[in-house]
Amino acid sequence: MFDLAATFRRDAAAGNAPDSRIYAQGAAIGSGGRLAMDVLSEVLKAVRLNGAVLFRGEFSTPWCISARPETAIAAQLSSPGLHLISFHVVLDGHFWARLPPEQALCVQAGEVLVVPHGDAYLIGDTLQATPVPAAEMFGGTPLSEMRSLRWGRGDVSTRALCGYLSCERDAFAPLFAALPRLFKVQLRQTDAPALDPLLAYAEQEALSPRPGAAGLRLRMAELMFVETLRRHMESLPEAGSGWLAGLRDPLVGRALALLHETPQRCWTVDALAHAAATSRSRLAARFKEVLGEPPMQYLARWRMLLAARRLREGRESIATVAEAVGYDSPSAFQRGFARHMGMTPAQWRRGDTEAGREPL
Repeated sequence: MFDLAATFRRDAAAGNAPDSRIYAQGAAIGSGGRLAMDVLSEVLKAVRLNGAVLFRGEFSTPWCISARPETAIAAQLSSPGLHLISFHVVLDGHFWARLPPEQALCVQAGEVLVVPHGDAYLIGDTLQATPVPAAEMFGGTPLSEMRSLRWGRGDVSTRALCGYLSCERDAFAPLFAALPRLFKVQLRQTDAPALDPLLAYAEQEALSPRPGAAGLRLRMAELMFVETLRRHMESLPEAGSGWLAGLRDPLVGRALALLHETPQRCWTVDALAHAAATSRSRLAARFKEVLGEPPMQYLARWRMLLAARRLREGRESIATVAEAVGYDSPSAFQRGFARHMGMTPAQWRRGDTEAGREPL
């Protein structure tokens, strides 16, 4: 049997960055899930999840907390202006969560709550009590140093792994647009027992002050987020729309896998349809129906995200970056980049900002 936690520990001991695709496959991906997970992993790699915080929270009844990730938590993470994702994995007990004005959601042991858009929300075993601001609950301890939090003086009624991930606001818009403002999924399932040791190991490392633990916490937070997205994707209705639904769709999913695997290829709708073993008209219609945009428009968006990352992270020339993402002409690439990003590649590389720019 695939031992998820043991594999994670071996990679960590060897100094290797764990590959989310390997761990997701070990967590019992269903039929047809391999291509979807490859695409999902590539997108998460491109959006550069970072700034992870992972700590264990122990709470005594009654408790109620108000969290404003985009303000107090972002400030503590030195991540103002970044997109913040909050998640809470219930290890024991339960809690309620509400994102006003929506109804409260009960999250039980083995489930994870995700707030992917940085909204302010309430969380507690009762939401009728006066909420305590999360920043006050932290008691001045920097989140980067947070290992364990104990709230309340009575017996512990709820134990949870609490975490935050950040990414740039220009992150891949189709992924985040497909996610509800607040949702939960079941992580402990009989068909995927391999995830249980990872949760136990994540709790252990959340408490660890050892060198390298911060890097491990980031990887574990990323892996749990990947698995959460996969389970959420599997729960979507067959006739759904949006990017995650597209990954599940037999035809659109094949097309997405091809575009993400070789974005630099000189794709046309005809070539993509041929590679996906379908007709041009059927591919174009189904792609637009599920994702809301034509295949080549989607490809241009994906290429620009890849180009933006290469420009920020490396010292490659603009011409080299243009060729790497499928443009024969640097001038055509620069025009396309400015159209999508609201600034030239050179301005982007320098770190110029433009407040009105929409995410990719």
